[in-house]
Amino acid sequence: MHIGIIGLGVAGISILKEVDKQTTQEMKEQLSVTVFSESEGFGTGFPYQPDDDALLINQYTETMSIDLENQEEFIEWVKNKRSLNDLKNTHLPRSLFGEYLYEETLKLIEKLKVAVVREKVQAVKILENGQFTITTDRTEKQVDSAHLCIGHLAYQDPYDLKGETNFIYNPYPAMKKLSFENETPSIGILGTGLTAIDTYLYMKKTHPKAELTFLSLEGRFSSVRGHEPDIHTHYICRESIQHLVEKDKDSVSLERIKEWFQKETDDHGIDLSWVWQNLGEGTIEGMQKDLQHKEALGKFQALIRKLRDCYALLWNALPDEEKDVFLKEFGRKWSFFKAPIPQKTARLLINDITEGKVKLLRDIRSIKKENERFKVVFNDHKVQSYEHIVNGTGQQKDLTRNIHLQQPVVRQMLEAEILMPYRYGGALIDYPSMCAVNQKGGRVSGLRVYGQLASGIQFGNSSVEMVAKSAQYGVRDMLKDID
Repeated sequence: MHIGIIGLGVAGISILKEVDKQTTQEMKEQLSVTVFSESEGFGTGFPYQPDDDALLINQYTETMSIDLENQEEFIEWVKNKRSLNDLKNTHLPRSLFGEYLYEETLKLIEKLKVAVVREKVQAVKILENGQFTITTDRTEKQVDSAHLCIGHLAYQDPYDLKGETNFIYNPYPAMKKLSFENETPSIGILGTGLTAIDTYLYMKKTHPKAELTFLSLEGRFSSVRGHEPDIHTHYICRESIQHLVEKDKDSVSLERIKEWFQKETDDHGIDLSWVWQNLGEGTIEGMQKDLQHKEALGKFQALIRKLRDCYALLWNALPDEEKDVFLKEFGRKWSFFKAPIPQKTARLLINDITEGKVKLLRDIRSIKKENERFKVVFNDHKVQSYEHIVNGTGQQKDLTRNIHLQQPVVRQMLEAEILMPYRYGGALIDYPSMCAVNQKGGRVSGLRVYGQLASGIQFGNSSVEMVAKSAQYGVRDMLKDID
């Protein structure tokens, strides 16, 4: 069997790791593996490529291993490489995690005798015999099994500014993209998500006199990460949920999930009603309140993180009507709780915004380039202007909109109807095989999809842990073809 892996970030590396772990030496001799990846992001992925140490992982260090059987792997690596101890509940530089990934990549490439094509994939086509051709500008390979591991989808461009001078569409790597000759540039940071916060942290370090303004629709960040204890669930755990879904999928309903969740919070001494109503607001006042209640908040966030392994099972068991109800009633607030920002970062934001060192403006109506500056108009008709706009709006996960922004291989596979846009983001995937579903509703055996392209069927989750788990499922399903 010839395996083709497109992309060599967290997902691609996890595929290699699972191929190594799930195969005997005899099976390995029947396999050949080719990876396709541009040099930029090779063995790290774009989020973890070499960059400034000001850009931190927003997850705790102990959650970042790609080895599902050894959750301490990354921590052990850091201790050996950096002589750091007491790493629990810490946030390390993203580039450091990239170094760990890169070392793992080189080991796996050597061990599995992987062929490497350092070129950007332009197309994936299905042959009549069920095999696939993977094509770059200069190379074409035929494979039996293809794993689409392209990582992040394209950034949004809500005001059609891409291509305008001084509009920074993708701010990574920050060391390259956020370099300004002027010591006091006037910069509008579009959004309040993790990319926007990265921009703020980097500019604060490298251009402390810069005039920075967060520009957003709501003027809200995320929740602050509390003190997360170790938590074990009793009512919502993967084994019991999987058994229930296999026995009677229709028995899983939104009301039943809410009942289970209430029981979990009661068991752990979490006042669900109070936490939901009082914490995780994302406003400046809300972040201050989060910091005052770090224990209660952390316990709730720890429970949410513990439930990740069940997200996809529960989400895919619900009918679309109930998914829509959940998103309408709880979706926005839930997203604030599940992607919190480090406490240190929250304190910096609170201090700089309350003291007027950085501005936070909301209710944007439009942004246009006029006379070498960006004119921002708000709903109250007030106007601000900036020399530069940095895009921190996050990824475009709706594959029915602005397709021109996506990578060539994604556009090609949508146009060829190999991938079907999923109404909850990314592409429709058969879970847990991770096989793509085409636009006729058929399962594309041999083509498996990971990362943000698969995040819609995983309840919007593309964490390192979730991607590694998806790789485990995908490789396990692929190897059935050899047995």
